[in-house]
Amino acid sequence: MRIVKINLYKYDEPLKLKFHSTQTFRTSAESIIVRLGFENGILGYGESAPRTYVTGEDCSTVPLVIRNCFSSIVFSHEINIIDDVENVLERLESECHNRNISRYNSALGAIDTALLDALARFQKQPVTNFLGSIVRKRLPYSISIPLLPLKKIQELFFQLPKLARVKYVKVLVGEVETENMERVGLVRSFFGDDVDIRVENNGKWTFQQAIGNLDRLQKFNITAVEQPLAKDDIEGLRRLKEATGIPIIVDESICSLSDAKRLIEREACDILNIKISKCGGLIRSRQIAQFAESQNIPCQLGAHVGETEILREAGRSFALTTPNLVYFEGYSFLPFEDEWRSEQFEIKNDNEVELVDFGFGTASIAEQLIEKHCSSMLELTIKNGIKIFK
Repeated sequence: MRIVKINLYKYDEPLKLKFHSTQTFRTSAESIIVRLGFENGILGYGESAPRTYVTGEDCSTVPLVIRNCFSSIVFSHEINIIDDVENVLERLESECHNRNISRYNSALGAIDTALLDALARFQKQPVTNFLGSIVRKRLPYSISIPLLPLKKIQELFFQLPKLARVKYVKVLVGEVETENMERVGLVRSFFGDDVDIRVENNGKWTFQQAIGNLDRLQKFNITAVEQPLAKDDIEGLRRLKEATGIPIIVDESICSLSDAKRLIEREACDILNIKISKCGGLIRSRQIAQFAESQNIPCQLGAHVGETEILREAGRSFALTTPNLVYFEGYSFLPFEDEWRSEQFEIKNDNEVELVDFGFGTASIAEQLIEKHCSSMLELTIKNGIKIFK
């Protein structure tokens, strides 16, 4: 089947709970939804959640890469089997290298998820079938606590009593040791001693700040620290790992297989945080996880704040088929107030549930998002071999 139309939409739903981190103050979701239309009527939906501080991309650069670099290749290939998808992705990445385009991972991830969604729908099967065997029936979510005032954290906990069921929590921390102690101490007091608590700094600490903060935070039995130093400070990460003995999760430092190889070879991390969008999609993410497994390194499946159900379901497919996951952050309901009441705390794979849709199963939801919360950015069509821009 051949692609005849590419639509790009900017998804910009406001967050009900504004998300504070050391990197940004996020007030809206900010994703690009890709819809691929095939000549047989099949539609495939993908998503890019570009972050300048991770891959250097944003919601203005992703459409440019797809239009100027990807579209001709995408239009020129037929997609009938999984090998066709992999070949297209290889060509797209090669084209970026040939043009000296280094910031393309999130754009590639959107095409990857859209192609897999469409192919699975065409073959009437779930996307998991392209990724590997199902290795687990369920997996608990890990939730992230933003850089909120302590009073707001208290309010959230009492508004959502089922949070007490959560078993894995990540607490975002800043640069002031006393404030970090108060924040992590408060979270520990709410969740109790049996909950796995780790901290994240988004690479804003210096080496000495990291040493000081982690030394004091160990009293709360933290299990890991995520991106404590700048993403390019590989030697610093290695030294910190050696000095503290606290497992280090890398996030901004790992966006590709080559990143993973460099970090692991230099013993600069204990866990890789894979995010489908920043790592170039599901197929590239699978390659990273498989290499990590070969080196006995576990992975965390992360999520960018404000991802839609498209990337959530992509993450779910990845989590169900990836054996070496220790944490799963495939989606957070906290920024979206109208979803608080559902409070889902784990992914499930119930084979007894009849499939009413194939692919990621998000076609109807994606169309609702496009209708209610998106603005059209780009439409490309191919007719008689001529590409038409609208």
